Formats: sequence, structure tokens, C-alpha cells
Amino acid sequence: MGKGDKKTRKGKIIAGSYGVSRKRKKKNAYKLAAVPKAEDVKVKAAAEVEEKAKAEAKAEAEAKEKAKAEVKAKVEVKAKAEEEAKAEEEAKAKAEDKVEEKAKEEVKEEAKVKEKEADEKPETKPAAKKPAAKPKAKKSEDKEDTGKAE
Repeated sequence: MGKGDKKTRKGKIIAGSYGVSRKRKKKNAYKLAAVPKAEDVKVKAAAEVEEKAKAEAKAEAEAKEKAKAEVKAKVEVKAKAEEEAKAEEEAKAKAEDKVEEKAKEEVKEEAKVKEKEADEKPETKPAAKKPAAKPKAKKSEDKEDTGKAE
């Protein structure tokens, strides 16, 4: 296996042939990256600018929507609180009305009971007033009166 063997590397070098044991070198082992054309660069830059503009517009729209949602939520909370306060006031008013109605009913019932009692009692004539008694004279005065007459 020396220089004359066509299957070994040395033999292939001597013979100037290539094969499995001796591969050919590639001419451009390291290809340079393709240089983009100026037009392509401009198109890509324009596309990037458009994408950025779209992203900014979208972010602004989302920020506006978020602000609107926050304001709407605040308004809803405020409206809900007002509704609850209104409902509470109405409930208080209804409760007061019920209390007043009950009081009126109780007064009516008491009046009915008094009327029934008055109807059930036998009518009695009021007692005649006794004439007022004349005040008695003092005993000492009576004696004086008697003594003068004698």
C-alpha cells in the first residue's frame, strides 16, 4: 500500500485522482452572503416603518379603549351606588308609610272598641246634684249673738 495503490490516499495523490478516500475541495467553501439590492432595502425599511406605525396605532387604540372602559366602570359604579341609595330611601319611605298606616289602623280599632263599649253599657241617668250646704256659723259667733239678745 504505497504510492502505486489507487485505493489509498497516497496512491490517489500520485495518480491525481479523487474518490472516497480523497475528496475534492469545494471551490467556494465559504460563500459570501448575498448583498441585498438597494430597492429591497428600501422596501424592507418601508415595511418596517408601516409595521411600527400600525403597532403604535394599535397600542394607542388599546390605551383609549382601556381608558374608556375605566371611565365606563367608574360611571357604572357611581350609577349603581346612586341606585342603591335611591332604593334604600324608597325602602325607608315605604317602612315609614307602613308604620303610619298601622298607627292609623290602631287608632281606628281603638275608636271602634270604645264605640262598642259605649253601646254595650246600659244608659244610666246622671245623679242629681245636691244643693251646696250652707256653711255653718262658728260657735263663738253664735254665743255672741245669743248674748246680745238677752
